[in-house]
Amino acid sequence: MRNKIEFRFLKIINILVMTGSVTKTAQLLNLTPGAISYSLKILRGMTGEHLFIRTRHGMKPDTTALELSQRYEIFAAGNVKNDSKWNMETKSELRFMTFSLVEMLLADSVFCLKNIEPLYRFIFLTYAPGIHDRMNHLINGTVDIDIGGSLPPDRQISRIKLFTSKVSLLVGVNNTSLPDLLTVDDLQKTRHAIWSVMMDYYSDNILSSVKNNEYLQGRDVAIISGSIVNMVAFCASTQCVMLIPDIFVPMLIKKFPVKRLSLPDELDINYDCYMHFNTRLIDDNKAALYLNDIVEGLKVYSHSF
Repeated sequence: MRNKIEFRFLKIINILVMTGSVTKTAQLLNLTPGAISYSLKILRGMTGEHLFIRTRHGMKPDTTALELSQRYEIFAAGNVKNDSKWNMETKSELRFMTFSLVEMLLADSVFCLKNIEPLYRFIFLTYAPGIHDRMNHLINGTVDIDIGGSLPPDRQISRIKLFTSKVSLLVGVNNTSLPDLLTVDDLQKTRHAIWSVMMDYYSDNILSSVKNNEYLQGRDVAIISGSIVNMVAFCASTQCVMLIPDIFVPMLIKKFPVKRLSLPDELDINYDCYMHFNTRLIDDNKAALYLNDIVEGLKVYSHSF
């Protein structure tokens, strides 16, 4: 085996050992699965070893891969010690920037799971919805993890899709103005609460997108708020309604006197939520594993209802 292997290759091996998945490794490193597979091909040529065996439970490392992964960890640990800015932020605390419903979702689903240890102090910063602000916070290290709508590609930022959710209507349990089976005409006569931050709602087909746009642009707006939680409380006590991604509904029903109504068949509104982080964050193996736990925890939660 050659003694000299590029650091980037060692990093790929290390992350693949931790995740056992080419796809997850690609997401964490902001690469394509094809790039990971090609790197493994190069590494097999350099080492003369298979490195990983594909099994039903993921990619299983051999002794050479484990040795190279350990070599990376030793080198990365030395690097982190010499970089106090990243050492302090990734070793003791994680700084999140996201909107309030995601904060509640993490508290309700991921942070309370038995298999996720309380390794960090969590700091939730005030959400800055502007794309440039979100990217700058990630790049300059003031934010470790950004969760929300998709950000444009950047070499310093990795992105993982956390979930895709259908969107429904949230109304108070005592709302008597709407039937259980809604029509577009019902929605046109109903007053809405709207978040001041534009959500990245979309449709899966052209015809629905036209109907969606007509509805979204033509809503009768009763209130525009910077706080989604305040909007939920407002709708719970009035005849107003609001759009909500379905994944948030179970926890809101537990905390507020609200219920979910399905949108009419003509409307097909969806929402995608992404986790973004500076690629340097996963130089800390503990942080990389924790990010993976958050992603897996949310998958378990989203499939539970």
